[in-house]
Amino acid sequence: MSIGLFSCAPKSTSPTKSYFLGTSSIKGNHAVNDSELDALIPQKPNRRLLGLPFFPYVGLYRFGELFYNREEKQRKVIEVTQNYQKESRIHENSPRKLEKIQRRYAKKLEKAQTRAVQGNFWMRVLGEAPVYFDLGEVAQNAEKMQKYLYNNGFFQASVGYKPDTIFNRIRVNYLVTESRPTMIRNVSYQIKNYFADSIITANSKDAVLTGKKRYDGDSFEEERVRIETLLRNEGYMGFSRQNVTYLVNDTITNPLTDSLFKSVDVKVRVDVPTQGNKPDRYVVKSVNFEVLPPSGSPDSLFRKDTTRYQGIRYIFSDKRFSTKILDSKIQVRPGAFYSQKKERDTQQQLSLTDQFRFVNYNYTLDSTGKGIHSYFRVIPLEKYQISTDVGLNVIQLQGTPGPFANLSYKIRNVFNGLENFEANLRGGIELVPGFLGNQQIYRSEEIGLNTSLIFPRLLTPGNLFQKQSAGYNPRTQVGLGYNYVNRPEYTRTNVKVALNYSWQPTNTTLFNVSLVDLNILNTQNIRSDFQDLLNELRDQGNNLYTSFRRSFVSDINFNFTYNTNSLIGPQKNAHYFRITLESGGTSLNILPKQENLIKSVFGDSLQFYKYVRWNADYRRYWPTGRRSAFVARVNSGAIYSYGDNKVPPYEKYFFAGGSNSLRAWLPRRLGPGSSVPRKTPTGLTIESPGEFLLEGNLEWRGYLAKFFGDINYAIFLDAGNVWSLNSTATEPQKFEANKFLREIAVGTGFGIRYDLSFFILRFDFGIKVYDPALQRFVLDELQFNKLFNRTRSNFLNINLGVGYPF
Repeated sequence: MSIGLFSCAPKSTSPTKSYFLGTSSIKGNHAVNDSELDALIPQKPNRRLLGLPFFPYVGLYRFGELFYNREEKQRKVIEVTQNYQKESRIHENSPRKLEKIQRRYAKKLEKAQTRAVQGNFWMRVLGEAPVYFDLGEVAQNAEKMQKYLYNNGFFQASVGYKPDTIFNRIRVNYLVTESRPTMIRNVSYQIKNYFADSIITANSKDAVLTGKKRYDGDSFEEERVRIETLLRNEGYMGFSRQNVTYLVNDTITNPLTDSLFKSVDVKVRVDVPTQGNKPDRYVVKSVNFEVLPPSGSPDSLFRKDTTRYQGIRYIFSDKRFSTKILDSKIQVRPGAFYSQKKERDTQQQLSLTDQFRFVNYNYTLDSTGKGIHSYFRVIPLEKYQISTDVGLNVIQLQGTPGPFANLSYKIRNVFNGLENFEANLRGGIELVPGFLGNQQIYRSEEIGLNTSLIFPRLLTPGNLFQKQSAGYNPRTQVGLGYNYVNRPEYTRTNVKVALNYSWQPTNTTLFNVSLVDLNILNTQNIRSDFQDLLNELRDQGNNLYTSFRRSFVSDINFNFTYNTNSLIGPQKNAHYFRITLESGGTSLNILPKQENLIKSVFGDSLQFYKYVRWNADYRRYWPTGRRSAFVARVNSGAIYSYGDNKVPPYEKYFFAGGSNSLRAWLPRRLGPGSSVPRKTPTGLTIESPGEFLLEGNLEWRGYLAKFFGDINYAIFLDAGNVWSLNSTATEPQKFEANKFLREIAVGTGFGIRYDLSFFILRFDFGIKVYDPALQRFVLDELQFNKLFNRTRSNFLNINLGVGYPF
């Protein structure tokens, strides 16, 4: 059996299956990247073991074939299909039972089809089907490359290939000759319809197809789509991209440039069709919004109520919704030209309210055929929803996982204005080491209740900005929360009140404004030895003690996010930028007497904070292959405190080190500056807060193997630190322009990520390269026989995380 697992050649004696497919190389191309041409080669070689001519995954696949009967699995697919049809006929008059049958058999059929097509567990999960060299496929790949080059302006390009036999596999070299490119000299438009011509001309700055560029077939198709979208948004409902054609004049000659490139002129013809007396531009005659009964419920059980608001007809079946709020979500208006964008934006805005199971749109022509009647139909979601969640709390490299449970409750359409009320009750137990640094594990108990009322609009005085934000998925969230923590060293409560606004102008931009964010923190039952520790840290310059004073923390913050990664995935060329501006204690400045009022209610011992804070995070994603990417990140921020104590809340400090920062350092234990990590007499390394943060990360991500999910790897380089801006800080902690570059810590390492598509488990292993707190360069201090010895200056730091670090 072991011979079959690691055989060097397939058992088949067929000439077409005598050799495994080896790697492919592309040579001779200059203007077109290798990655573009490599994407045209669908066949990928089997993975080998350490570069040797062995194919272990093929061996596992063959092992699975020994006890796999494909015909039997195909018969199973037929059997499941027949059983589904039989049960469906029996219950065809019972919609609810029929829906359950459909769900049950959909899972069974998917499972049976997967096994019939992809094989058993050994074949589809552990193994890999053998990939053989096929001369016909190689010829097809070369032909596809040549067509791709032609489509990209290399009309005289040619692609050949040269197979090269190495042991039991054949490597293919694709030989590319690009020849001279074709350049577009001028682009002109021919549009007979006056209104269509004026629309396209007014938006010419957005044209994809322009002169002074290399001929690119994709640009021609993108221009078709642009014109189609543009006209369909201006009433031309029947217009199609097929109505856009091109005339290419390739007879142009220029003795000065013909040896370098060929020039062509392109004429874009836009034909707006008309049929009989039907118009080429449609007007919306009426807009209708109907709330349908729940799925499977007969219409006769529900009383229909019809009303009109702002020219739109509303039909409700039992459940009512505010016509004023619905009107702000519906962008299709009577009397306006048809717009495909407004139709889709309306569907999206209604879906984002979390009130409807689906939003359907259709239309009918009026009796004259010159206008359309628009219909939006929705089915409401259940008014009440309860969900539960249980799991384990895992604190990185500390203690033992502890259980937690969540109970969530939601009420939809609370006041008939599409509002949602949400309540979340969370309780958990964590088994963590004590603050005092001994070996004893303590039990920490936490319980919290958070409630929020969410409005699908901006609640502002005088309805300010409501009309301007109507199409941007506006939300107002009023929140109230309570959290209780019980540890052996102390008990702690937090009461939180919040008022947040958010709106999303585009799919890639999001604004958040929090006008009210109030927290009242109260720590009681502080154990005497823990209080001694806080006093000791205070004497060393650490402000951890401020977190355990009765505090009133208020702030106003603004947040802007630009993210193209959410649209095209983490392995695509994308950007992410997020900036946060925060002002703490602003209300105390505006209303000076407010502080005395608060003290009269909560006592004179209450601590107040005044500060300004900013944080900016930029990330860039470059795809380097089908399953690989290069990622870069820069993260920076600063906080300035003013007022009586000139100390910010401890939670607002910046920290460096940990699974989402510099992974060679323990969480929150780097810096500030070149200061040596401080320890208590019991040996506990304390956290290192800073008021200025600067860090950068580089990471190469790639594919490693498959086991149920994808096993990916990463190689990373992290650099950065935190510094103090406080004038009372010691010399090593301060940020100074003439020395901060020497205080930037550097770490490197590798990571393993287990990707189950819905969940990513991440392990990152970091080692220090440059430590500003020690003898600077410390990579040579690493000893492989003492990798996990944390008492040394350098060791292998293991980070556990969920999801990507950035």
